[in-house]
Amino acid sequence: MTSPREDFTLLMHRVRAGCPEAARRVFDDYGGYVLRVVRRKLHDRLRAQFDSLDFTQDVWASFFAAPPDRFTFETPRELVQFLSRMAHHKVVEVFRQRFHGGKRRLDAERPLGAPSDGGPPIDPPVADPTPSQCAIANERWEQILAGQPDDFRRVLELLRLGHTRKEIALRLGLHPKRIQRLMHELTRRVGLS
Repeated sequence: MTSPREDFTLLMHRVRAGCPEAARRVFDDYGGYVLRVVRRKLHDRLRAQFDSLDFTQDVWASFFAAPPDRFTFETPRELVQFLSRMAHHKVVEVFRQRFHGGKRRLDAERPLGAPSDGGPPIDPPVADPTPSQCAIANERWEQILAGQPDDFRRVLELLRLGHTRKEIALRLGLHPKRIQRLMHELTRRVGLS
């Protein structure tokens, strides 16, 4: 029977050799340590943008991507210390970027409608048409309706009110295809296509 230290040494050799079962065992046995460090170090304001698993996955990706001869661990404690330091550094690095870094700084973010001078919130711009745009649209509408047969006018008015072709067909006693043909004819006549 092998000692725990020999088991650990064998496990680390298998991890360095690229054995997926060994990697899974290391992840299962030591993943909790990494997660605890990340959760303890993760700032509250970063929690809205990052999950603890984002950092733990980053730690494991870095750990398994490192060249096999770069790090050696004699005991499980050394591995835990290494993974804990790595997790700590990953969280601190993102903290520095988001609080002291460039354009992605958290303190530079403002809620929508919040002015940069700290005054009262303002409403964001709305895509409502201007009065002149409404007047032009109404004028164009009247031009389209002028000289149209009554069935065209009724269909257009109901479409403008938001009714579907099927609803209009039921209301006016027409077949839905007739509505479609009327619309096609109208677009051809007034040059809307």
